[in-house]
Amino acid sequence: MKIALVLVASFLILAVSTNAQNVLTRKEIYNTNRDAVVQIYVGDNFSGTGFIVSADGTIVTAKHVVATRDSHYREYAGQIMVLVFRKGIATPYPATPIAAQISADQVNYDFVKLKIEATALPFVKMGDWDEVDIDSEITVIPSFPGPGTLMLHGTVSSKGAFRNDLGPKPVNTILFQCPIHNGFSGAPIFSSKGNVIGIVDTKVFGISPALDGLKGRWSAGRGTVFLSGVDVAASFLELINNLDQNLVSGLGSGVAIDYAKKQQGAATHR
Repeated sequence: MKIALVLVASFLILAVSTNAQNVLTRKEIYNTNRDAVVQIYVGDNFSGTGFIVSADGTIVTAKHVVATRDSHYREYAGQIMVLVFRKGIATPYPATPIAAQISADQVNYDFVKLKIEATALPFVKMGDWDEVDIDSEITVIPSFPGPGTLMLHGTVSSKGAFRNDLGPKPVNTILFQCPIHNGFSGAPIFSSKGNVIGIVDTKVFGISPALDGLKGRWSAGRGTVFLSGVDVAASFLELINNLDQNLVSGLGSGVAIDYAKKQQGAATHR
């Protein structure tokens, strides 16, 4: 009996030790993956974030980062460029969508793959959204003009299948408490194991729909009214934008990586 108890205790200690070894610090996750995170530009304008998933230059991002709103995100924007960082040095690459047409699933899941002509690139490890649950710690590495990449930390607030405005299919979605800003769309969300389990997607799952609706109505009916030399309409829109950014700074949403993994697997078996 004593031998059995010792064996059980030894097994539990080994299991705890193994789990502890699988957990990385936020700094380890950042240092390991920061060069795999890229900036995405449409024309001369910074549009969002992406991340490298293969050494030969396959990049994943949120589809709305490189698609046009006027086409309801069914057409790619022109002149997509990716800025890759290696040891602090930025190199621009022209990027081409792997799929020439945007499928209904890509619109629904807000996912797209791009290709650049490069080799020996650092790349992330793909995980699964089952690696996180409510109160799990997550690390987000967004791209930002100037510093290159940032490290953000947060916790999962909720996860479930939600429908968005772009398609009829429910999308596995992670809601998390973490500072989010314009331009972070497409950034990778890491579990504590250092695997990508989601893509930041704040535009499709708008966190502040009331302000977004107000902004749209005000923009549509905007005239030019000056008061003491100040354009009232322009100032009001600026106020809404600032409120929107500050109100959502503690909450974000991410599309789970399961669709991206499915597409990656399909490509491997072709």
